[in-house]
Amino acid sequence: MANDSYQEGIAAVQAGDFPAAIQAFRRAVTENPTHTEARYKLAWVLGMSGYLDPALAELEAVVAADPSHVAAHYNRGALLLQKAQLEAEVDGQIDLDVLRQAEEAFQTVMRLDPTDQRAYAFLTLVKRAIRNYQSPAQPSSRSDE
Repeated sequence: MANDSYQEGIAAVQAGDFPAAIQAFRRAVTENPTHTEARYKLAWVLGMSGYLDPALAELEAVVAADPSHVAAHYNRGALLLQKAQLEAEVDGQIDLDVLRQAEEAFQTVMRLDPTDQRAYAFLTLVKRAIRNYQSPAQPSSRSDE
């Protein structure tokens, strides 16, 4: 049954029907909680639909079940970065803990697949953001004053 629900979810994604995909993947996970790919696809569709926290919770479950799931680590990092950026837009402050979690996720991708250029680019971006927020730019001093 879980495989039928999983296939329904895949078909719904291909049709662009994300609400139906979410329902199908949730059914697949309920029917078989160890169906890691159904849980991963559920996380992916939730993230694409803007449900960041539920997507992150599903990704946490995926990496707990399969620590070598490169795509889950990558998407976890990307969603954490997106979450930090969205929260910064709302309250003007970036959550360094969320950025550090994103950094950790991208570092894990790099350990698992050192050739992953996307993860390397995001890791560089996240490290720069952490550095910038830890030590805000100091006003420049002019020697001619």
